[in-house]
Order: sequence, then C-alpha cells, then structure tokens
Amino acid sequence: MGDAVEFWNQQLAEIGSGFKLGPIRFVNETIPPNEILMLRQALDEGKRALVGPPSGFIQIEGDLIIALTDAAFNSFVMSFQKTDKRLVAISFQGRSFRFTNVARNVMAHELGHAIGLGHNDDPTKLMCGRPAPCRPGEFRSDVERFFLLLEQEKRILLKLYPTIWKASENQNSHLSHD
Repeated sequence: MGDAVEFWNQQLAEIGSGFKLGPIRFVNETIPPNEILMLRQALDEGKRALVGPPSGFIQIEGDLIIALTDAAFNSFVMSFQKTDKRLVAISFQGRSFRFTNVARNVMAHELGHAIGLGHNDDPTKLMCGRPAPCRPGEFRSDVERFFLLLEQEKRILLKLYPTIWKASENQNSHLSHD
C-alpha cells in the first residue's frame, strides 16, 4: 500500500498539485466481510445511496479507510453521506494477485478512484476499467512498475487539486467506483 501512496504523491507533485496523500497508519480494526459484500452488492444494484457505512467505520481515524480482504468481490471505493470518509475495499481473491504488479496496480487504481478519477478504456493505463475489458491480469509484468496515467487524467487531477489546494473548498465526498 505504501508504494501506491508514494506513486500518487509523486504523480500529484509532478503535475504541480498542492494535494498529497498523508502517511499510512495501520490499525487493528475489522470491517466485517459480510458488510463489505453488502456494500459491493448495493453498488452493483445501483443502490449506493440506500446503504450506510459499515459498523465501526466512523470510529476509525482517517479520511481514507482501506480495507484489505480475501473475500471475493470486485474492489471498489465508496463514500457515505454525512461523513467525509471514503472506504477503499480491496479484494485479493484470485490467482493473478500473486504477481507483484497486479496487487500494486490494483491498489493504485482504487486510490485513483478515491481521489476522483474514473475509468478509461486504455488497457495500457492505470485507470482502465469497466465497461472496457480491462482486468488486473493485464498488470502482469516481469518488471516492477506502475501503469501510467492519461494526460487527460492529469489535467482532471490538477483541476480537482490545484497548486493551492484546500480540502474544505474542494472535497467531493460522494464518489463510488469499481
């Protein structure tokens, strides 16, 4: 996870953004897998607005909560009304996650959603995803690396997080991507 945060901070610095992801703090809290699966199902059914945060979520310190699990679902990002917190739920289910580049790029991909990017349809780029036929297996490589961003995505990030960035003025607290 640290590599993915470092990747994003480097990307943001290179485009001249004033935004930076803060340090990672590991906590020994559990979000029940059945609640994460319910959230994923709500996203799939278009009912995101009908679900609240999982139990214990609000009490976890931080604005971006990352839940790592081996439960089987498509990884996703979700925010909840009445809180500025975002949940990044990443499933490490599947054979392709044993490859270093798959895990690192899936984590970076989901963090990209958490900071405001959507999907593109270029399988050679980090934010490729539905409805395009982009899958984590495409991240396989013998060389440890992160996939790149589109120039358009860099412009979007700079618009969301300009050189002089202030959280209270620019927050977009209702993202949900997979």
